[in-house]
Amino acid sequence: MQMKKHSLLFIALMSTTSLYANIPIESRGLSQNDGSASNTSSSNISVPTNLNWELMQKNQQLENDIRTLRGQLEEQANDIDQLKKDLANRYTDLDQRLELLHQKVDPDSATQEDGTNTNTNSATPASPSVSQSQPADGNKVVAAPSQTSEQQSNTPVTNTQPATTAQNQFNPLELEKAAYTVALDAYKQGGAKKAIAPMQNFIKNHPNSIYTGNAYFWLAEFHLATDPVNYNEAKKNYNIVASQYPNSSKAPRALYQLYSIAKDVDKNTVSANQYKNKLLTQYPKSEEAKFFKK
Repeated sequence: MQMKKHSLLFIALMSTTSLYANIPIESRGLSQNDGSASNTSSSNISVPTNLNWELMQKNQQLENDIRTLRGQLEEQANDIDQLKKDLANRYTDLDQRLELLHQKVDPDSATQEDGTNTNTNSATPASPSVSQSQPADGNKVVAAPSQTSEQQSNTPVTNTQPATTAQNQFNPLELEKAAYTVALDAYKQGGAKKAIAPMQNFIKNHPNSIYTGNAYFWLAEFHLATDPVNYNEAKKNYNIVASQYPNSSKAPRALYQLYSIAKDVDKNTVSANQYKNKLLTQYPKSEEAKFFKK
């Protein structure tokens, strides 16, 4: 009987120990699962934060690159504007020199010619006085002209010297050139918009100047350079150059500009071809005609 009790007690103890022995195994499994879950959750949290940081860094780098590129573009734009102004200034200066060569006008020679004309005009009245002072006696005819010619040759020189200096000071050609230069300087200093009025004043005050044809051409160019572009005024002034100043050095360029406006702006191929044919017919050796022959 006691043996049965002891055996039952032993069996009960063994069963309880087996139950308690399984508990740590289950606890270990739960702890491992919790650890893995916590590791996965922490890794899931850390991955988005790293991506956001990298994206912020890249975005900031791109913004810095854009700023540097904008700065470079502004510097290049300023350099291009300065180059355009320098080229325009050189072009206008060269235009003045070419126009003088084209018109074959030399201010120094013009003043010299005026001086010689005054000398000859002042010397010509001496012959009537000599002829009137000639007596009937033939012996005195030879001596009288020599004395009067010396006196008269000395007097015009003293009279014409102030005249030539005055002509040098108030030479119309120099005044026209100065007024034309002022109009071009207005473009150099203030741009095309501010140069329109001075050029119009030059044309109004000097309608018969050798620079008037060039003035109409530059007036058309100024209207093309304004914002917004005034194509009507440009075409009007180009037509004046081409029709009224065909011998001007700017006439071929005016026809070419009219051709370009008719072709690209007005989309009028008939008018464009007319300007083209006129340019090739009247100015076949011009630089503008070579554009069509290429």
